[in-house]
Amino acid sequence: MKKIWYLCTLLSLSASLAQAQLNAHPEAYKIDKKDIKRAHELISTPVKQPLVLPNPNPDAQWFPDASLGLFMHWGIHSVVGAQPSWDMIANYEWGGRVSPPDKYYALAERFNPRDYDPNKYLKAAKDAGFTYAVLTTKHHDGYALWPSKYGIGTKQYMNGRDLLKEYVDACRANGLKVGFYFSPRDWHYPGLMHPNEFDAKTWRDLPPITDSAANQQAYEQFLAFVMAQMEELLTRYGKIDMLWLDGMNWRGVADMHTEQVYAWIRSLQPGILVNDRWANIVNPDNPQGNGVSFGDFTTQFECTLPTYIPSRWWDHCDIWTSTPGPGWGYDPNGAFRPLSWFFRHLAASRSLGGNFLINAGPSGDGDMHPNFYKQTDSIARWMQHSKESVIGAGPTPGVQLSNVMITTRGNDWYLHLLPDFKKKVSARTGKQPSELILLRTGERIPFDYNDGFVTFVLDPSKRTTTDDVVKVVM
Repeated sequence: MKKIWYLCTLLSLSASLAQAQLNAHPEAYKIDKKDIKRAHELISTPVKQPLVLPNPNPDAQWFPDASLGLFMHWGIHSVVGAQPSWDMIANYEWGGRVSPPDKYYALAERFNPRDYDPNKYLKAAKDAGFTYAVLTTKHHDGYALWPSKYGIGTKQYMNGRDLLKEYVDACRANGLKVGFYFSPRDWHYPGLMHPNEFDAKTWRDLPPITDSAANQQAYEQFLAFVMAQMEELLTRYGKIDMLWLDGMNWRGVADMHTEQVYAWIRSLQPGILVNDRWANIVNPDNPQGNGVSFGDFTTQFECTLPTYIPSRWWDHCDIWTSTPGPGWGYDPNGAFRPLSWFFRHLAASRSLGGNFLINAGPSGDGDMHPNFYKQTDSIARWMQHSKESVIGAGPTPGVQLSNVMITTRGNDWYLHLLPDFKKKVSARTGKQPSELILLRTGERIPFDYNDGFVTFVLDPSKRTTTDDVVKVVM
């Protein structure tokens, strides 16, 4: 009987301690009056002149040719290889494995990246042709990877260690553009989430808002909190090249004042690029998102192969690993997708004029899985001969002109023969090329030209399991 009592006591104590995690550090959410005043003035003052999109600042013009970026979802979820934030939502198709929220937030006590050396994996990315990186500074769970004055993060759980500074320094040391992912949503913020929203079975069963004036006031206080954190990100680390936002919302408030917020961001970082997700929330169940796309670049193709040109500047983000559970987080299995998958998505993005932003999450200790380095090594070897066909390459002159994907550089075309393509290649060039070259070997490929069409068959002995690129020299 005593053993049963003792076990029940331990379970009760454990639950109480875990619950304390969800409501931990309430003092960190006390917003300064000056910050609240700034937020109120921002949304009350119309923008003097419409924001020009994409950003015309010279410092922003790197984006169209960037081609390949490394996305990194990292945080307390990485300790157990969980889906960031969504794994605290019970009964959720793409999460629920670390629910309820008290259990999820208890991971903050275990997150201590002793092996964190971003220079190691960012150098591997640079060698593999990556030109920019984007790290999750804070996901929906609200855990900040820098010692923010507001909210929870490394200030409370890691003695104020600044994980972002090490990342920014490593990006610059390796010549990569610096990107910050930032979720304006903060599920740890008092009052943002109703308890029912932590369960997919009940998250739409919410009480009505009875005092709209008080709700608006609460929203402005939350906006002040969000802006204060963003100001830290945009003023502490020098020039930041990209801010990848992921969904501002407050129940009962429809207008998120996107243009005013973006104008304010540019006042802090004139050359920055901001995506279209301040108020355009996208989740795994709804890749197209909702709301109005407003930003320097758009993000329609989340985890889906690009099929059209959605805007002047855009990126396609996807998950590099294939184990269902971790999703955007660290995959302890190291189950990276085949190289053929990688090159298909890269070629598809570049052929339509977009960038491919591919995600690989570091572990809770701070390093990438060993298979990440195997992948980047293989990509680096491919880039040695075929980099010109994707990195900085232009879009197709027309998807209807060939039965394989085309990228361009000047007058020359690059035909991408992916492993599952076994047919004769046909490309309507309109004029006879001077030669066709297999980039991997440098050898000339025999071809026929008739009535504006180039046709050829690449010998099976010359095929690989990656992307065999044939350059059409006009």
